[in-house]
Amino acid sequence: MSINIRRVLIEALKARETPLVELSQALCSANGVDECDITVTDVDVKTETVKMTVRGSNIEYNQILNILQDNGVSVKGVDEVSVSKAKQTLQRPQSQ
Repeated sequence: MSINIRRVLIEALKARETPLVELSQALCSANGVDECDITVTDVDVKTETVKMTVRGSNIEYNQILNILQDNGVSVKGVDEVSVSKAKQTLQRPQSQ
């Protein structure tokens, strides 16, 4: 049995020059991610505070962090996370 991350809500700080569309597409390209929502919650001269909701069947959180770092995004914190147990199915040998 394994534990899968299904949803994570991240608050972060990004440069205003970083386009939201490109950032959301990059996050959606991560393994296990099915969709991504980004909301701007605060705007400063050079930065924006954003809340990112990432959903999927088995999100690879470390890959999400790497994508954010590669795009110059600084994580302020994780506000919510949802996980679930994934039961592994046993495969029976096929008789011939």
